Amino acid sequence: MKLLIAISVSREWNEAEFLMQMGSWTLPMDWQVKIGWFRQFTAAERHNVSINEAKYNYDRIIWMDTDQIYPPEYLEMMLAHNEPVVTALNVSRYHPFEFTIYNVDGTDTKNGVVVPVFKSVQPPHDKKVFTCDMTGTGSLMIDTKILNDIQPPYFKDLYDAEGCVRYLCDDFYFCWKLYKAGIKVTVDQSIIVKHLAKVLVSPYNAHELRTAWEKVNSGYGYWKDGKK
Repeated sequence: MKLLIAISVSREWNEAEFLMQMGSWTLPMDWQVKIGWFRQFTAAERHNVSINEAKYNYDRIIWMDTDQIYPPEYLEMMLAHNEPVVTALNVSRYHPFEFTIYNVDGTDTKNGVVVPVFKSVQPPHDKKVFTCDMTGTGSLMIDTKILNDIQPPYFKDLYDAEGCVRYLCDDFYFCWKLYKAGIKVTVDQSIIVKHLAKVLVSPYNAHELRTAWEKVNSGYGYWKDGKK
């Protein structure tokens, strides 16, 4: 079995924390693994480049971002799944630090462009593994066989007619195509991924960070230097 790890450089530099963790990742012995780095592309371009490479040469593709921290057993835990699309549990890097798992709630038409309406959902307390409709690509794995069920382009940003306002980002466009093909995203909330911001943002501290942010911006809270 062959795996492609497609790493997107999230900023103009490589975060030291991301590079330092790479030596700790454990790999299943029965998988051939190739790591590909993608930069100097738009997100849609680098995602399409990587997924088309995986489509013809690999059994799985896992996307990873350099602004995230992954557990040492991340690859083994992800590859233990046989579902067509799998993600770890993650939260957004910035306020409101919401879980990056979403369900579709109908569609909306913006200046003639049809886009999905979706909302963040809370992970259930009684299930380690559950499903959702949409997620980002920072901790996403797909079985490349599902690409036979959807048509390219797999990733695309949806803009208004002038190309100035983005209505839908490329990774949500991909998940929307999966949704319309009847393919659900499996979420394993025992696999925890953390975002690299000024602080580490994860499901463990998202509530506290959200509360602190709201207090500061309500006028009743202060940063530790005394300024709002």
